[in-house]
Amino acid sequence: MIWFEALWRLVGVLLTESGPTGLLLGAGAVAGVLLVTALTASMLLGGRFTATEPGTSRHWLRERARRTGVPRHRDPDAAGRTRPRGPTAALAAA
Repeated sequence: MIWFEALWRLVGVLLTESGPTGLLLGAGAVAGVLLVTALTASMLLGGRFTATEPGTSRHWLRERARRTGVPRHRDPDAAGRTRPRGPTAALAAA
């Protein structure tokens, strides 16, 4: 809270006692602080939100799905399978 008050006081001094050059320097200082903050945040949060780890393989993903009980989705058009039946015309008319 003390830093916020000091920054607010600095902004007040820049706005009241300086001309266009002071305003430009103040805007540059604020932009610099925001840039440093954004870079620091990106470095701290860098690798936390990746979708998969670099060592992830298909076998590992299948094994995880099998352990969690995710059913396999089979291809209805595969050789040897009959086509799934849809509603007939008689049901659609009703």
